[in-house]
Amino acid sequence: MANILIVDDDPNNCSLLAQHLEKCKHSTTSCYSGLDACKEARKSRFHLIFMDIHMPGIDGLETIKRLRAQGYSGKIVVVTADPSSANARQSTKVGGDGFLAKPIQVNICDIVQQFIG
Repeated sequence: MANILIVDDDPNNCSLLAQHLEKCKHSTTSCYSGLDACKEARKSRFHLIFMDIHMPGIDGLETIKRLRAQGYSGKIVVVTADPSSANARQSTKVGGDGFLAKPIQVNICDIVQQFIG
């Protein structure tokens, strides 16, 4: 079982992803901004973070930079409705480990297994 942080400014997206992850017996925490994600990552140990890119305030890419700067070394998977190759390259450049397009068309349990073993 993994402890997973879901970061998306749309609570419905967080809820849907959390439901799928909980079916796989993972525990989830959701937050709706990059700043909240940085706070949560300081408070709890997460094995994996699912990160939206387009959010108000600091976006997902900036959030990844900040998480890495504050010492988060776990895996971060970007999940976005804008799956351009430029976004994929940029997410890797700032410290992301994977990239998924919304709506997620793969088995999320398999994705977790792939990233955290």
